[in-house]
Amino acid sequence: MYESHFGLSGPPFQLNPDPAFYFDSRGHSNALAYLKFGVHQGEGFIVVTGEIGAGKTTLVRTLLEGLDAEKVVAAQVVSTQLESGDLLRAILTAYGVPTAGASKAHLIASLEGFLTALAAKGRRALLIVDEAQNLKHEAVEELRMLSNFQLGNHALLQSFLIGQPELRTLLQSKSMEQLRQRVIASCHLGPLDQTETRAYIEHRLHRVGWKDSPAFADDAFDAIHRWTGGVPRRINRLCNRLFLAAFLSGKDAISAETVDQTAGELRSEIGELADVPMLVSTAGHATGHGRPDVTIPPNPALPVLDAAVDFGGNIGNNASLGVVQRSRSGSKLQRPLLCVVDTRTDFLKIGALSRVLEEYGDLPPVMAVQPGTEEGLAIGAAGAAVLPLPKMEIHLGIGAHAVGVAHGSAAALTRFDEVLAEFMPSAVLAVGKSDAVLMCTLLANKRGVPVLRLDAGQRNTGGSASAEMNGVLIDRVADALYTNKLLTYYTLYREGIPSDRVHCVGSLAANLLHFGLPHAVPPLESFARAKLSPAVLNDPRGFGLVSLALQPKTMDELLPMLATLGRELPLVWPLREEALVALKSTGQEARLADAGVIVMPAQGYLEEIGLLQQARCLIAGSEGELVEEAVTLGVRSITLGNDRSGTPVADPSSIVVGRNVEQALKAVREILLTESARVDVPEYWDGGTASRIAKHLRSWLPASMRVSSTARAAESVR
Repeated sequence: MYESHFGLSGPPFQLNPDPAFYFDSRGHSNALAYLKFGVHQGEGFIVVTGEIGAGKTTLVRTLLEGLDAEKVVAAQVVSTQLESGDLLRAILTAYGVPTAGASKAHLIASLEGFLTALAAKGRRALLIVDEAQNLKHEAVEELRMLSNFQLGNHALLQSFLIGQPELRTLLQSKSMEQLRQRVIASCHLGPLDQTETRAYIEHRLHRVGWKDSPAFADDAFDAIHRWTGGVPRRINRLCNRLFLAAFLSGKDAISAETVDQTAGELRSEIGELADVPMLVSTAGHATGHGRPDVTIPPNPALPVLDAAVDFGGNIGNNASLGVVQRSRSGSKLQRPLLCVVDTRTDFLKIGALSRVLEEYGDLPPVMAVQPGTEEGLAIGAAGAAVLPLPKMEIHLGIGAHAVGVAHGSAAALTRFDEVLAEFMPSAVLAVGKSDAVLMCTLLANKRGVPVLRLDAGQRNTGGSASAEMNGVLIDRVADALYTNKLLTYYTLYREGIPSDRVHCVGSLAANLLHFGLPHAVPPLESFARAKLSPAVLNDPRGFGLVSLALQPKTMDELLPMLATLGRELPLVWPLREEALVALKSTGQEARLADAGVIVMPAQGYLEEIGLLQQARCLIAGSEGELVEEAVTLGVRSITLGNDRSGTPVADPSSIVVGRNVEQALKAVREILLTESARVDVPEYWDGGTASRIAKHLRSWLPASMRVSSTARAAESVR
C-alpha cells in the first residue's frame, strides 16, 4: 500500500522469511559459520535455537541457497507434536517417497533405500526439522536411529534441528545423552543490539530502494529497539506499521514519539510488543543464585619449586641476561615437548597438561619456555605449592632487558636457539600471540622441529593488530593445531588450513581449575591480608574483578573508563606494586575509590581464582588474563581491548568492547539485569582437554620420540 508512495520497489518489512533480506549481524554471522562447518562435516546433528522471530528460518534458507543442489538434497519437516511413525511418514513425504499404507518397518526400509540410492549417485541428504522443540522423546530417538544409516564410512543422512529455546532443554535431558554425542555444532540466535537494530532496518530499506523517505530520527531507532527487544520479526511488524502510519497521515518523518504511539497501539491490538527494559527483573542478583556448583576432588599438594639447576649446557642460568632455568625432574630431560608460553595462565595450563601426560607413561616430558621473567608470572607461594608445574621451565628474561621489538626478537631468537640445540625437543607447542612466541615458532620450524599450536584460530580477542597477525602466522606454520571451540575450528577451515591438521580439544583452563579450585583462597581472606574493608564483598550488586594490566600509555584512557563502570558495579582491581605507586602518586587511587573501584596489592593465582569465583563479571585487558578461567566457571567477561570502537564477539560469556565506554556500560548493565549470574560452559571445556591432546600425541609423534618405560622408570627413581 505504502511502497509506491515512498518510491520503494517492494515491501521492506514482510514477515515471511526471505534470504534476499538476510542481515549479517554478529550473531547470525557466527551461526551461519557454525552451520557451514556442520554441512562441511556431512554427518550428525546441527542444533539452532532462538526466540520466536529471531531469524532462524531465514538463516537456514540462506545456508541452503548457498549449497550445491546437485550434491545435497534438502527436505524440511515442520514438527507439530509428531509421533515417531508420523515423523517417518513426514520425512518420506518431504523427500517425495510414496508412503501409503506402509508399516513402520517398511517406512524405514523405504527411507534407507532412498538415501542409499542418493549416495550411489554421489549425493547426500539433509533433513531440516523445524519447530523441533515440539518433538516427543520417541520421535527424537527415531531421528537418532536414522543417523545410523551409513554406506561404507559415510553417513547417509544429516539433520538440522531448528527450534525455540525449549529445544535445548529437551536435548539436555538425561535420556538424550546418545543424541547429544552426535551434535557436531550448536548455536543460539539472540536479539540484535541497538546498533544492529538500526543497521538491520536500514539494510532492509536499502534492499527496496529507500531514499530517506520517510526519514528516521536518530532516537526513533533507539525507541524501536526498546519496544521490540531487538527481535527481527517484531522489528518488521513495528516498522511496517510505522510506514503505514506515515503514509496514512501524510508525514515524511518518523520520530521517537511516533514510534512510542504506534507501538502502544500495536501492543493494545496484539499484546506482544513490550517495553523490554521494564520487563527485566533485578531481584536476586546479589545472592548468586543460579551459579553452577563446581565439585572437584582435591589434589595432593605438589612440591614447591626446586632451586634453579644448571646442567652445564649452553643456556643454563645467566643472571646478567635474566635467564633462569628450573627443574623438577632431577635430571636433564630427553626429547621434551617444549612449550613456548607468554602469560601466567598459559604457563599454568602447560603445567596441568604436564601432569596428565605423565599418566600416559610413554609421552615426552613437558618443558616450558617463557620469553619473559619468572617474576612476571605472579603465581604466588600458595599456587606454587599446590598447582602442577612443568617438569622443567626456562625464563629467557626478554621483557626486562629488551629495548624495542627488533632487540627483543633478536634476543628471543638467540636464546631460544640455544634451548633447541641443548634439549632437541620432540616437538614445540606454541601458546599465545606475542612477538617472542612468533619468533620462537618460526625458528623451530626453520630448524625442522615439528610445531603444534594450542588455542589456534582465535581472532578478534581485543589484542593489537600486530598480535592478531602473529596468531595467524603461528597457525599457518603449525603442523597440527588444537582449537578450544568449534567456531575457531571453522575459522581455520575458512582460512585454508586443511581440516586434517585441526583438532577441537577444548580448553586446558578446565584442567588447570581441576587442580586449583579446591585450594582457591576465599576473598574475605585476601581482603584481610591486604587490610582492606570487606564492604564491597557484601554489596547487593556483587562486584566485578579487574584483571587488566596498567600501562603508562593507556592510563589516561582506561582509568576514566573503569571509574565509569565502577559507578554501575563495584570493581576490585589487584595491581602490582609499581602500578600502585603510580596511582597513589598521582592521586588516582583515591579518585578510583570514590568511583567504586577498590585497588588492592597484586594477588597470587589461587587468590585471584577465589575472587573470580564470587565475581559478578570479569573486566579484562587485551592480554586476556583470567578470561579462559572465567569462561570455564561460567562468569561473564568484558574485555577492554586495543580497538577504540570495539570488536563485538558473538559469545554469551565473553564480550570485547575495545575502548568504547558505551558498549562497556551496556554490557555491565545487561549483566546486572540478568537473572542468572552464570552462563553455559562451551562444549569440550569439560576437563578432558589434556587427555584429548595426549591421545593425539600418541598417534602423531613418531615412535622414536616416545619415552621408553625404562627411561620413565629411571626418571621416577631419580
